Amino acid sequence: MKDSVAHVSNQCSEYENLQNRHLDLLREELLPDIAQMTIERRGASEKLKSAIDEFISATNQAKFPSDNHEMATLKQRLGLILKVDEAIGVEIQRHKNQLEKSLKHLKHGKTTLESYRPSKNSPSLISISR
Repeated sequence: MKDSVAHVSNQCSEYENLQNRHLDLLREELLPDIAQMTIERRGASEKLKSAIDEFISATNQAKFPSDNHEMATLKQRLGLILKVDEAIGVEIQRHKNQLEKSLKHLKHGKTTLESYRPSKNSPSLISISR
């Protein structure tokens, strides 16, 4: 059972390191690769879930009660991981909103530029004489 606790703890540490790296990227870069981050976090969360499942299985098979301190520590770490995931979600939403705003500005600029182009029916040159 101690092996499964250590395995969960290691997976928690890996996931926390990944979260911290992603938060730093989201806060520092203008266009972070959110798709790649999502793939990385999905893989790390699958590993963490697998480690937790192994831990639960080992706890259920153990003939002695599990250490309440270890359980409380793991529960606290998992709670913190969820809070950081929420913060990452907020940062991703912030980037999404910025991109949508920039896209609106680009579309507005494109529309404005197109209004200056002559249409097929209008003359290509405008002559102004006094």
